Amino acid sequence: VNNAQAEDIAPQAGKKVLSARILWNFWLDGWKKTFTLRGRTSRFELWGWLLPNTVLCVLIQLLCTYILSPHFLRNANQHGFTIEEIEHYIAAAQTIFYFVMVVSLFPLGALLIRRMHDLNRLAWKDYLEPVFTGVVVLSALNFAIALLSNTIYAYTTMLLGICTITIFYGVCYHLLKFLVMTLFYRGNLRHNLYGAPKYKGDEYEEPALNLSCIYFLLIATVGLFWLALALA
Repeated sequence: VNNAQAEDIAPQAGKKVLSARILWNFWLDGWKKTFTLRGRTSRFELWGWLLPNTVLCVLIQLLCTYILSPHFLRNANQHGFTIEEIEHYIAAAQTIFYFVMVVSLFPLGALLIRRMHDLNRLAWKDYLEPVFTGVVVLSALNFAIALLSNTIYAYTTMLLGICTITIFYGVCYHLLKFLVMTLFYRGNLRHNLYGAPKYKGDEYEEPALNLSCIYFLLIATVGLFWLALALA
């Protein structure tokens, strides 16, 4: 990132560290760098992208859920919509929802990799390679178990099941460690193998913490909302 871009995104002296404009710039910058794996991303920038994008995804999910609800179907029927038109609305809502969910994974993945660079670590070799290898091995073991489950090799199937559980925990361990480090570890304050830090002062640590707290409160609120709907 050149100096002009950094100055456009970074809060300048005398201005608020955390504002709607800053979050908007972080969100746009994250999407612009969807396929950029070089450079560094600070913890402040990661949460500054993650929170607005999650809010957007929640709003889209609420809209799609309303379209799929019986209340919408009754209103559409009362206003003279045909079955074909209602099915088109439902198909469009489902397509938009899954499209937004899947597409958001690309800039998020790039952000997480650049966050590892901010910690002066190599994301693929140290963390993602064991996860990818474990997923491949798990797939092969599950396929073998499916083939041998109804045969005389029941003992072999049991051993493969134990291996599957062990590898599964190994994959979860590396993935959880990767996520904890990228989301919560503080980046290097000095120049490292991947470039210079964008933010060097402690004034950006509290906004990053605030954003993470707001994010988890949002997730908890949405989870309780869906639980209430499910139990209603």
